[in-house]
Amino acid sequence: AEQVDGTVTALTDTLANQQFAFVDIRPEVALDREQRVVNLSYNIGESPRVFVERVDIVNNTRTLDEVIRREMQLVEGDPFNRTKLKKSEQRIRDLGFFKNVSVKPSQGTQPDQAIITVSVEEQSTGELSVGAGFSTSDGPLADFRIRERNLLGKGQDLQLSTTISGRTNQYDLRFTEPYFLDRNLAAGVNLFHTTTDYQDQSSYDQKRTGAGVHIGYPLSEKWRQDLRYTIDSSEIRNVRFDASRYIRDQQGERITSEIGHTVSYSDLDSKLDPAQGLAASISNDVAGLGGDARYIGTKLRGINYWPLTEDKSWVFSTLGETGYIFGLGQDVRINDRYFLGGNSFRGFDVSGMGPRDIVTKDALGGNRYARGSVELTAPLGSSSKGLGLRSHLFSDFGTLGDVDSKGPGIVDEDALRASVGVGISWRSPLGPLRGDFAIPVMKEDYDEDRIFNFNFGTRF
Repeated sequence: AEQVDGTVTALTDTLANQQFAFVDIRPEVALDREQRVVNLSYNIGESPRVFVERVDIVNNTRTLDEVIRREMQLVEGDPFNRTKLKKSEQRIRDLGFFKNVSVKPSQGTQPDQAIITVSVEEQSTGELSVGAGFSTSDGPLADFRIRERNLLGKGQDLQLSTTISGRTNQYDLRFTEPYFLDRNLAAGVNLFHTTTDYQDQSSYDQKRTGAGVHIGYPLSEKWRQDLRYTIDSSEIRNVRFDASRYIRDQQGERITSEIGHTVSYSDLDSKLDPAQGLAASISNDVAGLGGDARYIGTKLRGINYWPLTEDKSWVFSTLGETGYIFGLGQDVRINDRYFLGGNSFRGFDVSGMGPRDIVTKDALGGNRYARGSVELTAPLGSSSKGLGLRSHLFSDFGTLGDVDSKGPGIVDEDALRASVGVGISWRSPLGPLRGDFAIPVMKEDYDEDRIFNFNFGTRF
């Protein structure tokens, strides 16, 4: 019976994509008891080709109609198409502004016309996020973020984030207008100020202050390009007298003027909680249009999700990422190199792996890296689906190396590292919560571990 219903649904969707929005499909069953078979006939009632008469948006008390309407792939006068109708509903859900979204067609004033009704249920779009963790070197740490993703009901995104720990004070203000000049053009600005204590990792402190602008636009339904420009002042200071000489040589302040772009692809079934599909991107950044730094950097990243069950409660995912940066007539400075550890490589401390001065134990970072991850996500317990409880089994692996600084005491082995771990996540009433426990299984003697990490958030 389920397969018969599925066939009716598939036939209905196929015909709806050819403008037959209101076809009546009735399966008829004829039993042949002697042969023990069932003969099925699908009777399809005639229907005219249908066009969209109008689109009605209801129950949006705060969000402006135009914010919802610009996510619709069907407008007045378009030929009816079931696939575009479903995509429109998913795009509205992906805004994250609504608890429930329903996009339904109904008979219009004429047999060949349809009225599409978009019904939404508003939810809070302000977020107050709090993160916490524990590091073997830093101890407890926390970060705070206040964000309004639907400012004044216009879909604008305003975010203020602060990170406070024993080693970092970070302030970041971002504003994005998703439809700049009433076009499908996202534009925004950001201001930031960061002071970071790298004394335990690399025997210096860093202060960074700057601003940036960004603009992004779709190239097609699944492809997108984002452009950005950032200018900042970065100072390496408070270098310890016993620090690695490769760090002491970089003490001081410099200006970085950087332009970059990202081309990305996505066919994920959901932006907020993906369970199927691929997302990939390539990024290029060039510094040297003014300022003191001169380099070129490139990153490639891809993540894929495979649902293992029909209800998508069991999901297997893989992630791969690599990056390479090289100086233009100069060495790449330590604050422009790549570092792995912490959230980017579970089981290792922040900057806990890669090239190091084994005499001073200072992390030096690397000019190239590659990392991967595999993860299995499953519901935790028989009744956990409704509670939002999930378990995670994962492994991270990768390498980091190719530092410009060469000489006695520098280890730069490009050795493979790997970790395995388990985690638990919960979509609690206060927001998402996750804790991970990871253990390195491949490491070097000079690497530093970070076994446990925990974070949670809430909304207002």
